[in-house]
Amino acid sequence: MYLNRELRRKTSSISQSVPERGAEQTASQVITLRVDFVSKPENKCEIAAEVGELLAEAGLYQKGLKASMVLVSDREARVVTLLTLWDADRFNPARERLTTWTLKIVAQFADGRLHARTSVAHILLPRESTKLTLADLRPAEIAELVEIVAAG
Repeated sequence: MYLNRELRRKTSSISQSVPERGAEQTASQVITLRVDFVSKPENKCEIAAEVGELLAEAGLYQKGLKASMVLVSDREARVVTLLTLWDADRFNPARERLTTWTLKIVAQFADGRLHARTSVAHILLPRESTKLTLADLRPAEIAELVEIVAAG
């Protein structure tokens, strides 16, 4: 995630073939740790609340965890993804330890193997439009515009 346009321009102009990230580039980045698993049948009801409580108890927010989200499939309630967002500067030096802690927290809910992977997050926000469209207006406002145009 880029916090300002200047930093985004600077980091996007850096060659992608450079394997090491400079301090300026990682300063505003977010690393995601994604853990996919199938939950045990008895855990499908309150898994999000239970995982949230365990993350809070583990103190991972003091280790650089910024946010987390539990995704439960709308087609199969036992298919679960834990998506955690980390401060890159704090996560990268402790990657193995933080990944292991997160996997241990989730392992008690899993019915089988856990699949974990990390990525650099790019948060995409819609551009704001200053153009007014008819969809933005209420029917009374549309009628008022029609009267103004008809009056000439």
